[in-house]
Amino acid sequence: RRFGSMHIIEDLDTHFLLKNLGPEPLSKKFNSKYLNHLCSSSKTSIKSFIMNQKNVVGVGNIYASESLFIAQINPLRSASSLKPDECKALVKSIKAILRKAIDAGGTTLKDFYSADGNAGYFKIKLNVYDRENKECKKCDELIKKITQNQRATYYCSKCQF
Repeated sequence: RRFGSMHIIEDLDTHFLLKNLGPEPLSKKFNSKYLNHLCSSSKTSIKSFIMNQKNVVGVGNIYASESLFIAQINPLRSASSLKPDECKALVKSIKAILRKAIDAGGTTLKDFYSADGNAGYFKIKLNVYDRENKECKKCDELIKKITQNQRATYYCSKCQF
């Protein structure tokens, strides 16, 4: 897979490809107040919500599952059911997971490699993703796999409520 394109533009805020995107997850704009406000009126599942590029950019399937695990939030819960302290925990976990993944060079599952041709090593640190029927690293429960919006979702039903 290849991601990206190149455009010469004058104003990021009005460009047709960028104007409807949410904030970068590692930016100050992506914070618990922002997330809580958006979640409060959304009935969609929290996993689908954080993967929606209109809400926050760059949180892909793997990092969504991992972030929800760290924040102890069940991926099936509606976004509007999250309390302010849960939004704070989720923002913190998204930022932490993304920083760890960047430091590890990304996540190589099959054929993804970084721009320099190296494999990413974050896969060895995954807690739930691609670990169906394996023991949770925090408890003895087996990791479950379900499908949400045609995407695999992995979670621990004991740790994530």
